[in-house]
Amino acid sequence: MTITNPAGSVVVIVLNHNKKDDLLECLRSVRKSSGENREVVVVDNGSTDGSATAVSETFPEVHLVQSPRNLGAPGGRNLGIDYISRNIRCRYVLFLDNDAMIHERCMGELTAALDQDSTAAIACPKTFREPGSDILFSAGIRVKFATVSIFDRGSGKTDRGQYDRLEYVDACGAFAFLIRRDILDQVGGFEETFNPYGWEDVDLCLRAGEHGFKTLYVPNAVAYHKGGKTGRGVVPRYEKFKARNFIFLMKRHARTSEWASAAIFAPLRVAGILSGQMVRGKASSLIPFLRGLWEGFNGK
Repeated sequence: MTITNPAGSVVVIVLNHNKKDDLLECLRSVRKSSGENREVVVVDNGSTDGSATAVSETFPEVHLVQSPRNLGAPGGRNLGIDYISRNIRCRYVLFLDNDAMIHERCMGELTAALDQDSTAAIACPKTFREPGSDILFSAGIRVKFATVSIFDRGSGKTDRGQYDRLEYVDACGAFAFLIRRDILDQVGGFEETFNPYGWEDVDLCLRAGEHGFKTLYVPNAVAYHKGGKTGRGVVPRYEKFKARNFIFLMKRHARTSEWASAAIFAPLRVAGILSGQMVRGKASSLIPFLRGLWEGFNGK
């Protein structure tokens, strides 16, 4: 039976893989959210730590979608999209990672911002590393293919109000962003070429832009994200897929002029990454990083 939510309602899709405690904390923050009609879908992406049982016992109202294997971040989120396509009608979809939390007014601020701006399809919050912290994690993402650079605005900086303006950004992270349900259908979900992870969220935002819709940064909406801490980038597997998928992203979206500029900046950028990892004693990630670049240029 299809669940039809009132106009303006939200379906929250939380992606999880083996982070039971973080997942329960995330769901508690969603449960506290005010002002929105919502349904919550947890996609358990092949967990083996009892996450699914914990959700069923602690949050019986949650729709639990289980995959017997890890489908990757794009594949797992698409499994959630497929579930709501068949079972729940709504106006918005809020994507959250299991290690993210939202302030009780976050959802309402994001939906209100999109209600007031017909040119925007995606909205993202001001994100901190944890509640009570004044250290920013992200104030939206800037994409600069010409200089081979994608970065979270404000990451690691103290919040002094420098990102308190409602404004458009190039993209935002799927650890916490809201998208119009009808536009999600037009864009076609997450591109699974980017499995298991890496830049699939940026790709979706850029594809929305190609359909004529902007990504809006909403500073009055606040979220928290434990992931992406310093040092994550020297994990060999992570390094490989981020490097490979960055090339995939450029193949999909970079203009000819940006490729020409990137040809100048890329060697300097790669040299900086490699030397930095060697200085930190993380030489084990060098080969996976280079392999990722090779696969990116020679893959899809």
